[in-house]
Amino acid sequence: MQIPLAPFQTSGIPNLADLTTFLRSVVEIPVEALPDGSSYIQWALSYAKQFTLDAARMIGSDFYCFAVYLLAASFLINWAPDQDGQTFFQDLRQKLNLTSFKAGVVTSAGDSGTSASIVSPQWLSSLTLMQLQALQDPYGRQWLAMMQGFSPIWGMN
Repeated sequence: MQIPLAPFQTSGIPNLADLTTFLRSVVEIPVEALPDGSSYIQWALSYAKQFTLDAARMIGSDFYCFAVYLLAASFLINWAPDQDGQTFFQDLRQKLNLTSFKAGVVTSAGDSGTSASIVSPQWLSSLTLMQLQALQDPYGRQWLAMMQGFSPIWGMN
């Protein structure tokens, strides 16, 4: 799944109005699946601000806002309940295979006829369960990529 390219600007400070616009125009979550006044949007914004490094503001306020909105979208994709009569989040979680257990990243696989190996960067071994879950959806992956750039601050090497 690719993050759709859509025109999007922020006010420089993460807020509900811009996050809602981001969810509608970039993530393409319909209002029927997540009403504008849903407390889950506020929850996701609050949670994402807590986990997004303030150091990202040094790059720019838009960069920081975009990171917050990416993580908020990831949280919603993973945790928001469906509205009555809707299956948007359930369907998306199934499509992205978010509901099955993954203990980590596969580094090698093989059978009697074939084998394959993927080199895993060392920083992958230090990810928390939350960060491993973020790797499962495109918005969480983008957030993680942005935060990984601050590895000396974040403890990733």
